[in-house]
Amino acid sequence: MRPGRADTTRAPTDTGFPVLVTGGAGFLGVAVVRRLRAAGRQVTVVDDGSAGTLRRLREFADDADVVHHRTSVCDADAVAELHHAVRPWAVIHLAAKHFIPECERDPGETGRVNVDGTASLLAAWRAHRPQRFVFASSAAVYADSTRPLSERSRCAPPTLYGRTKLAGERMVHRHAARRGVAALSVRLFNLYGPGPTVEHLVPTALAQARAGGPLRLGDLRTVRDYVYVEDAADAVLALLAQGATGRVNVGTGRGTAGRDVVAGILEILGLPGTAVFDPARTRACDSPAVVADIRRLRTLLPAWRPVQLHEGLSRTARSPDQEGLRRTARAPDPRQRVVSRERGTGPGPAAEASPAAPAGGPEGVPSAAPRPPGGAG
Repeated sequence: MRPGRADTTRAPTDTGFPVLVTGGAGFLGVAVVRRLRAAGRQVTVVDDGSAGTLRRLREFADDADVVHHRTSVCDADAVAELHHAVRPWAVIHLAAKHFIPECERDPGETGRVNVDGTASLLAAWRAHRPQRFVFASSAAVYADSTRPLSERSRCAPPTLYGRTKLAGERMVHRHAARRGVAALSVRLFNLYGPGPTVEHLVPTALAQARAGGPLRLGDLRTVRDYVYVEDAADAVLALLAQGATGRVNVGTGRGTAGRDVVAGILEILGLPGTAVFDPARTRACDSPAVVADIRRLRTLLPAWRPVQLHEGLSRTARSPDQEGLRRTARAPDPRQRVVSRERGTGPGPAAEASPAAPAGGPEGVPSAAPRPPGGAG
């Protein structure tokens, strides 16, 4: 091993090895930051607040080892400056536009955040090369299939979001191979849990069931692999510590139809309800089934055991954050400067980036108007 290079075969035990997390205020991001801190890691969060979720960082307000930079991953100069100043041992890149209907409505911005934002992180390796890079990819990279999807399944994304994620994967792995970085793409399946940032099936069905009346939803015949967000964070951190490379599905290996998700939610809430098909809530492109083949994940993480869907839905329904976040996800929290240390690297773009610059958390950037969820997504 060359002098000055960390051992990439194992996670360092010294707490001075910092980790940079983009989209760290997002749905998955906060769970990842929480686990990094529990492991004693110093964490630098890059999140510009455009998803309106910066209030999530309040729990780290008194933690000197969590530093938030309110800047965009698309600001290449700021990102390079941060790499030079922080010199992260690892980067976990979660920031993206995620909500598929919004991605389709604004393809230019989707490409800018999901592809150009990833490129700016890779270009920053000229300032400092991390030892490990984890890229949050998606099951959306796969072609439609009626069979469980393995990492070797054909990639032919039917959506713009999926195409940007596949482009990001390819950039990351090409760049990492040239620079000697251990790179991993985690292909996340349908995340759910407390405090979602976009109106997917689970939060929408919970909100409508509590409001009473019929539940107006999309195509509930579609089958998805639902992964509790806390379990996904556990998997990401375990894979990072292990030094896994390549592509890994993060799912449960179990598919559930949307109608069964809704039935489970009504049972948990103890409420009556009827689901009514609403054509306005369907997507133009919605795969009938998206279920993970998780044999590689089981090989890498034999001890990882995700919660059963019913238990995860129960935890989600009991969470006080379930309702509140959907109201605050519309605009940045005006109290952000109180709850987050926005440290720049000195005068320059990292410290002065505009709060309006896009770089949402892993679920994307909700617009001001409510949008329909598609199918069982």
